[in-house]
Amino acid sequence: MFGKVTIQIKLVEGDSAGTVTAFYMSSEGPNHNEFDFEFLGNTTGEPYLVQTNVYVNGVGNREQRMNLWFDPTKDFHSYSLLWNQRQVV
Repeated sequence: MFGKVTIQIKLVEGDSAGTVTAFYMSSEGPNHNEFDFEFLGNTTGEPYLVQTNVYVNGVGNREQRMNLWFDPTKDFHSYSLLWNQRQVV
C-alpha cells in the first residue's frame, strides 16, 4: 500500500548502447502491479536517459523518459521510488 526503496547505481562508461540498467518491483499474476526504473543504453556523446513505467492491474503505457543533467558514470548516485495509494514519486 505504501513504501520507499532506494538503490545506488553507477552506470558503465562509454558506448553502452544495447545495455539497460534497471530496477523494478512487481507483484505476481496476470493483473500485476509494477514499478520500472530503467537507464537506457548510450552512444558516446548522447545524453543519458531514465525511463520509468508503472503498471496497475496489468496495464502499463505510463512510460516517461527524462534526460539526466549529470553524468551517471562518474560516481554512484542514489535513486528512490516513493509510493502510496495516490501517487508514485
